[in-house]
Amino acid sequence: DMLSVSAAVAAVTFPMRYSARIVFESLPFTNKGAVVLLKGKPAIESASGGLQHAALTAVRFRGKIGENEQEAGRYFLLASHGDPWAQRALIVHGLAGLKEAVGVVPTDGFWPIAKGLPAIATRGWKFSTRSKLRQALLKSCSPELQRSARSGNLYMHDLYVATDPNVTGRVTIPCIWDAATGKVVNNESGDIIRILHEGLKNLGDTGIDLYPTALRAEIERVRQIVYGFNAGVYKCGFAATAEAHKRAMNETFAALDACEVLLAGRQYLAGERLTECDVLAFPTLVRFDVSYYTAFRCNRQRIRDYPNISRYMARLYSLAAFRDTVHMPTYVCVHFIEAQWRGRLVGNALRLIEATVDTVTGASLPGSSWLRRTMSRVVTLPARLLGAIFK
Repeated sequence: DMLSVSAAVAAVTFPMRYSARIVFESLPFTNKGAVVLLKGKPAIESASGGLQHAALTAVRFRGKIGENEQEAGRYFLLASHGDPWAQRALIVHGLAGLKEAVGVVPTDGFWPIAKGLPAIATRGWKFSTRSKLRQALLKSCSPELQRSARSGNLYMHDLYVATDPNVTGRVTIPCIWDAATGKVVNNESGDIIRILHEGLKNLGDTGIDLYPTALRAEIERVRQIVYGFNAGVYKCGFAATAEAHKRAMNETFAALDACEVLLAGRQYLAGERLTECDVLAFPTLVRFDVSYYTAFRCNRQRIRDYPNISRYMARLYSLAAFRDTVHMPTYVCVHFIEAQWRGRLVGNALRLIEATVDTVTGASLPGSSWLRRTMSRVVTLPARLLGAIFK
C-alpha cells in the first residue's frame, strides 16, 4: 500500500538527507551573509534576517564622468563574473573597446568560482591583493585603504566607506571606481552601461552606440519585456509559497514567450542592431538552463526549447564581448549557493548533478550541438527521474 511505499522511500533516502544536512551545515558560506553598512560600519545580514530593516535599500552612488575627466587608466570597473548585473557592465566594456583604457578588477573566488564568489559566501565582495586595484590603492588612497590593500583584506564595502564615511545600506556590485579621487563614481548597473558606451566613448576604440535615437521608443518598450524575465527568475527562486512561485513562473514565461515572438522577425530584440536590450537580456538567458531552471525551479521549459531565442543567443555568443564574460561553472555554483536548501536537500542535490553535467558536456552553451544536448539528457536521466520525486 501507499504507506508501505512511503516508509520504504523514507528509509532509503534518510541517509542521503542526513549526510546532505551535515555537509550543508559545515560549508563555510552557510553561516555568513551579505554585508550592509550602518553609518559606515560593516555588519552581516544573516539568514535570520536580523538586519533586514537596515538593508532594504541598496547604497546608490549615481555620479557621472564629465568630458574633461575622461582619462585612460583613471577608472576601474569592479565586477563579479557570477553576478548578472555585473556581467552587463562587462559586456558593454568589451563592446565599447575599453580594454586598454578602463581596467577590470574581478572579485575574489576559488576554482570553479574563480572570478566571483557571491557576497553571502565571503562576507562581502573581496578583491585579491594581486589585482590591479591594489596598486592603484597604494598610490592614491587613504591610509586605511592602503593598509587594507597591503593586508589582503580589501572589500567593496571599504571603498564605499572611503566614498562616504557615514553610508548606510546594502553593498552591491558592479561599480566604477576613480583612482584619482579614491571614491566610487557609480554603482548602478544601468548608469554604468551608459557611462561605458557614452560617457567614456572617447576612450574606446569602437564608437558603439547601444541607445540610438531612432530606436529609443522600441528599446524602452522591449526593456519592460526583458525586465519580466530578469526579475521573474528571482521571484521564482525566492518565492515563499506555491502560489507566489506559480505567479512568478507565469510572469517569467510570459516574457520569454513574448521574446520568442519578437525574435521571429528580427535579428536582435529591438531591431536589426545591438542595443542595451540585448545586453540586459543576455546574462539571464545564458544562465537560465544551468541555474534558474534547476536551482531556482523556474522549470516550465528551457531556453534551448525556444528555437528563435536559441538562434539569437548563438548569434550573441559568437561576439567576443559576450562570449568572454561567460563562465558556466561559476553560474552553477553561485546560484546553488543562493538557492533555498532547507527542506530541499535531496532535490537540490539531484538538480545540481543535472546542472553540472550540462556544464561539463557544454550542452548549456548557446549554439551547442544536438549531440552535446542529447549526451547531457542521457547522462542526467536518473537524476531527473529522482528529481521529479524529491521536488
